[in-house]
Amino acid sequence: MAVVMNAKPCSMWMTAIGALVLIWTLWALQGHSTSTRSLMPPPSVPNSQPSSSHNHGIKSPSTSTRPANGKHNTTVTDRPLILYAYFETENSRGNLEFFLRHGLHGGADFLFILNGDNKAEDIIPKEKNIRWVHRPNDCYDLGAFAEVLLKDDLYKRYNRFITMNASIRGPFLPYWATGCWSDMYLDRVTDVKKLVGMTFNCHPANHVQSMIWATDRVGLEILLFPTEEQIEKTRASLPPHNPDEPIPPFTAPGINSCPHQYWDAVAVEVYSTPLIKAAGYDVDVIMTAFHKNERYQEDCQRNIDYKDTLYEGTYFGTTIHPYDTVFAKANRGTNALVLERLSEWIDGSGYSSYDHCPS
Repeated sequence: MAVVMNAKPCSMWMTAIGALVLIWTLWALQGHSTSTRSLMPPPSVPNSQPSSSHNHGIKSPSTSTRPANGKHNTTVTDRPLILYAYFETENSRGNLEFFLRHGLHGGADFLFILNGDNKAEDIIPKEKNIRWVHRPNDCYDLGAFAEVLLKDDLYKRYNRFITMNASIRGPFLPYWATGCWSDMYLDRVTDVKKLVGMTFNCHPANHVQSMIWATDRVGLEILLFPTEEQIEKTRASLPPHNPDEPIPPFTAPGINSCPHQYWDAVAVEVYSTPLIKAAGYDVDVIMTAFHKNERYQEDCQRNIDYKDTLYEGTYFGTTIHPYDTVFAKANRGTNALVLERLSEWIDGSGYSSYDHCPS
């Protein structure tokens, strides 16, 4: 009888301990999940309406980027934030679908900015690191990036950024390449170089073309909030404006504006590189020709033979290959057969960035 009476309290004691362990485990898992989700905006609200203008002079995005608890989240992550601007066309739809199949991975947070009337969110995977936001089709890509990044200080949650749009297709990497496409861009952002892209254009002023940009918090804040000194240095560094040039003179510094006309939007792209340089930093691009010597930027500005490299036959007598830049400009008909074949082969191979990008 003594044995039976002692066993019952022991059994009850072990049961209580087991229950406490289970409760603690569930609490810990819940806490981890919440902290991970808080690095990104909550899921977007379908059919939401654009909110009113705010004091940055551009319209706010149509969904909130506040955490679900309503409190401002100041957690900063070293995970990059990749923003993808999308406007519906037949070409951009194909580029988006290709990117969703091959460009997504677990090592970054993705935010798709869906401009205008489209239902692209229907094909975007529902993962904790992938979000989307609908907004009116205004301000062009760079203005849209600024708007979304400034909403509830979203940019302050991140230190590294990639902005890209649906005019490019990729990533394209040879079979033997094992790296992560986003690291190939972000790793070239350094203490010296604060804006990295895929190609460089010399006209009307030297600039990194904006289909894809990589930068860090320092570079982004220059583009969002340039100082008066940086603005004046930028203006002084520019060549005289050609009155026959469709791109207007330097008037709106940085990306924090809302251009309504195409050439005004191009001006935002063109003058962003001189602004970065006026702040004391340099730029870089992926294309091989940019690195053929140390004088490319100087030679480019002086030499009318340095053309926009994104057209057929304008890459120093050749046509730029997708393997040169990881992504390809897909809306100009450039290298059409190469782009078609590579797209077929990458699709057929089942290539996935999840296999190459560490989470």
